[in-house]
Amino acid sequence: MKAKQALRALCAVTIAAFTSAVLITAPAAQAQNANPPSGLKWEWMHDVELDANPNLFTASASDQEQNLLSKIWAKEIKATGYMKNGSPYASFAVIGTIEHQDTKVILTMFNSYNSSCIQPGNGRAMEDIYATCPLRIIRFSANNQITEQNLPVNFCMIYGDDQHAPRAKNHAEYAFDERSGTVYLRIIQFGKIVPECNRAVRIFKI
Repeated sequence: MKAKQALRALCAVTIAAFTSAVLITAPAAQAQNANPPSGLKWEWMHDVELDANPNLFTASASDQEQNLLSKIWAKEIKATGYMKNGSPYASFAVIGTIEHQDTKVILTMFNSYNSSCIQPGNGRAMEDIYATCPLRIIRFSANNQITEQNLPVNFCMIYGDDQHAPRAKNHAEYAFDERSGTVYLRIIQFGKIVPECNRAVRIFKI
């Protein structure tokens, strides 16, 4: 319960900061393939659908997280486009949060019909269900400064929940190693870790 309350408070603070502060674009951090060290505490990235269509699945993101993602990805959501019937194409996002010292960090990915993600294959021979997308890192500093970093299309993104692909066996995870200032990302697909999707990003200088 305390963890959920802390997350709601974090999202409320970051939404207010994102609305009032000046956004600064910073050079992209360097991502690399990596085998995560043992002993990390892994957390699920929460997912949500970000358009006016009826929900395709029950989101794991909270209302506060959804509001924050709607602001972070506002430009991309607007550019998603519309189907012939006038409905917007579906768009999705995942989010993870880290607090370290006086800085709050948001890790997020976005996927839609015309996003820059590399979509999974289609058809009977399809084996993988994850997309490969850019990663956006938003930092909220104590001085109310927001820094945004956008990393290239190199991160595996998986989302949704249905009877054929339940979220419990198909989701994105992240873990923060305070000793090195590095965040590790991975996905679980069909209940198994996908080693080629393991990524490491140094987000703090330790």
